[in-house]
Amino acid sequence: MGSGLALGTAGYWLLMKRNVADWDNPRPLSRFDGSAWVLDNNSIGVNFLGHPLTGGFSYSLARANHQSIAGAFAYSFLTSLVWELVIEFKEKVSVNDVVVTPGAGLPIGEFFYKLGLYLDSGRHDSWAMDATRAVLGTGVALDRALDGRPAPRVTRRDSLGFSASIWHDFETSYGVSEIRAPGADGYARYHAGVAAKLVTLPGYGAPGAFGRAFWGAELSTFSITAEASHHGWGLVLAGDTTLVGYHAQRLMRAGASGPLVGDAFTIGSSVGWSYLRSSANRYGSVERAVALPQPDLNYHVPNRREQYAALQLPGFSAEMRALRRWGALAVSLQVQPSFAGLWAPSFYEWAGDNLEARSKHILHRQGYFYGWGGAVNVAVRAAAGPVRASFELLYGAYASQDGLDRHMEQLTDDVHAAGDVLTYRGRFGLAPAAGSVIALDLGVRRFRSRVGSFEQTARAVERGVSASWSF
Repeated sequence: MGSGLALGTAGYWLLMKRNVADWDNPRPLSRFDGSAWVLDNNSIGVNFLGHPLTGGFSYSLARANHQSIAGAFAYSFLTSLVWELVIEFKEKVSVNDVVVTPGAGLPIGEFFYKLGLYLDSGRHDSWAMDATRAVLGTGVALDRALDGRPAPRVTRRDSLGFSASIWHDFETSYGVSEIRAPGADGYARYHAGVAAKLVTLPGYGAPGAFGRAFWGAELSTFSITAEASHHGWGLVLAGDTTLVGYHAQRLMRAGASGPLVGDAFTIGSSVGWSYLRSSANRYGSVERAVALPQPDLNYHVPNRREQYAALQLPGFSAEMRALRRWGALAVSLQVQPSFAGLWAPSFYEWAGDNLEARSKHILHRQGYFYGWGGAVNVAVRAAAGPVRASFELLYGAYASQDGLDRHMEQLTDDVHAAGDVLTYRGRFGLAPAAGSVIALDLGVRRFRSRVGSFEQTARAVERGVSASWSF
């Protein structure tokens, strides 16, 4: 952690000319009386992607070095706090960074810690696999090298050649959709992604019947999707870790070598992270808003880019699987309070009607606001013979955090903002071979925001085709 902070400090001062724009030079004591604790005005990519990845890396290093969940979180939190309080002493303390860096770093770091353990259980006779371990399971690879411990002893391997004691589900996908939004011409958008689930709970998904409580963050998921059109490109990422809960299953083989049949369910409390930032889409309502007269401020920059990111705080999590000879059904649900950054293009309508006003710097500069609220994630998958169907939904609603602007003394109107985001997609297709699916897709992506008395909805319908492969 010290080495990471040292490298970060060196980079911070080497880029001093760029960082000086953020220097507030607060009084030293203001860091301890609360007056220098604010919400910063950095991009959503810095605040909800860069910082969480840094927090996740710190967390995964601590976990790989045999720390508990709480111990690893403490390392990540203290590393972030030292950076904010000590190293960036010429800047006010970013409340959002202190919260999001270790908070979102937990589900990210826990997944990659598990991935490191999984990859470490493979055969150590290939430079390509060693490179994969170093990149995707850095913490475990470093711990193995620095401690000089031998490779783990694996008694039973899965279909990929790794330890069967870590349950896995990997999926890659690719597709193209036609996007239609009111007031905008239709266009094609391409997407490619990877999703994974890793479980370290003994016996999970294997033949057997048991019920067991757990409290070591045994279930982790992570996904990343890139999308692109002639308008631009974007990233959609998500991670979730079930911290504590109860798992029960009754599974058995249908015949000596037949498929698993039976039922399984898990309930618990999970923490998650969501990130969506894309220039690949266009909305007529947004184009009209950014074309309005705008305040003559050097930091006011209308933003057409979709933006939503959130730290999903510990909430309720559940999943259920029913496996039968003729098919299967899997359902998962997360309901979580969250702290988020949400795109609010209706701000440009408010700003056009209040040209002399100065409101939240984050809205003027970046086009999103910080808010508190909650999110719901639902996923359903069904199979019947060769037929496959699935449905995924994300809904989050937020109200802005007021009164913590980085430059409160400059504001003339700390306007309240609120909004929600809704995305869902259904797929229906066929499995031409084991693990593969070709499907028709239908979905919606919608952003709704309200700033002052101005409300706006940006909604697009997606229709397309996709192919996926699970292994």
